Amino acid sequence: MLNTSSSIAKQLVVTEILPPYQFYQENTALSGFSVEVMQEIFKITGDEIDLQVFPWARAYKTALNQPNTLIFSLSRTKVRENLFIWGGKLMREDIYAWCLQEKFKTPITDIEQLKKYKLAVTNSSSTAQYFQQEDYPFIYTVVSPEQSLQMLYLNRVDFITGTKSTLVARASKLNLEVSRLKKIIPLSVVNHDLYFAFSLNSDKKIVTKYTNAYKIIEKNGTLDKLRNKWQVQ
Repeated sequence: MLNTSSSIAKQLVVTEILPPYQFYQENTALSGFSVEVMQEIFKITGDEIDLQVFPWARAYKTALNQPNTLIFSLSRTKVRENLFIWGGKLMREDIYAWCLQEKFKTPITDIEQLKKYKLAVTNSSSTAQYFQQEDYPFIYTVVSPEQSLQMLYLNRVDFITGTKSTLVARASKLNLEVSRLKKIIPLSVVNHDLYFAFSLNSDKKIVTKYTNAYKIIEKNGTLDKLRNKWQVQ
């Protein structure tokens, strides 16, 4: 279990709840694929960790502005490339546009066709940044992915985005009928590798220590074992 005591903290780490990568178990312990990868890295670095779980926009803003801040799991996009110091790759996401089964009876074959529909995205997420950059006119930004899912089920928006594993986990948590969800179209333009990364003004020695630790778990097979355990790419 990660040490979250800020009184003895040495390294600030920020994240969000993003099952199956980061989520709370019933006993309130933080678990998931990315959490277990980072735990292995922390064992090697030997640091005490001040882990802060925030809504995504706050975690992202903290990592942008506060020195020596580590953030995970962060999509590595063109927009973000020069905003962070990139550590190690955790996994890759396959993202789709999703609707309710009764919608979109005519197949969508091009992402541009979605411009006439209402979309809910999480504030400061990579998908939000993409659709805003491409001037999609009917975007609703929300604090959490759960809100976007609830808006979809309430017919307040036409589609949302996400991976199958994350949407199934969220729908189950909210007691929503998972079978009502339907993929519209793959969103290859927003498929990105997820990394842990550091704020730009971070100490180079700290960054090197963590990237070296990542190389160790990559080389000794620990990373692949965790990917197999959690069935991520």
